[in-house]
Amino acid sequence: MLKVSGLDPPRPTPDNPDLDIDSSVKLAGWLVGKDVAFRLLDARPDRWGRLAAEVFAPMDASTSPARPLAQAAIEAGLARFEPGAAERPCRTELLAAEARARAAALGLWADPYYAIIAASDHGAFAERAGTSVVVEGRVIGVDRSTYRTMLLFGPRRGWDFSVTILQRNTKIFSAAGFDFNSFKGRMIRVRGLLDMRFGPQVEVSNPDEIEAITQERDDAGPDSAPRR
Repeated sequence: MLKVSGLDPPRPTPDNPDLDIDSSVKLAGWLVGKDVAFRLLDARPDRWGRLAAEVFAPMDASTSPARPLAQAAIEAGLARFEPGAAERPCRTELLAAEARARAAALGLWADPYYAIIAASDHGAFAERAGTSVVVEGRVIGVDRSTYRTMLLFGPRRGWDFSVTILQRNTKIFSAAGFDFNSFKGRMIRVRGLLDMRFGPQVEVSNPDEIEAITQERDDAGPDSAPRR
């Protein structure tokens, strides 16, 4: 079984319980009866037995040029970008495709449930516990301990949003050019599973789960991040 690399498909939402089905139907409509090519990105299957692959297919007529399926699906709002080591070479293009879909309110981005959550919006977190979220806010402090590094988005621990990086993963971030102290005072966007057990927080283990944001544009990450 193949998994299209870089895609985080939508789930049912309170306003649209068929959002996942509708997105799957539209995606299937692109692919049925067409030649599909793929390139495996990892020979090892994930824990569900799926093989990550970059998939290419014509999006219009069968004779039209093949496009990366992940980019086309994200650009149409049929999925969000899912970070991962295999997706890193295409990260810049996939994030740009997501930004275009979000700006145009296409697909899942038309659903309020999928709106980016402001780190200060405490009320928005409760109903999204245990789901994959995208949160945006300004880091006000960095707390480092023996076991973890935390990016703090407010002064009240256990109430304000925070991002956690376990100590065993900090070397991965350092190798990718991240200096956690440099995030203080900066706007960032983070994506991952929302944990509400000790206040709203997201644990990240992959540098691609964090985006540094400037006023002019979304920054795909540190300048040293690999690009396609």
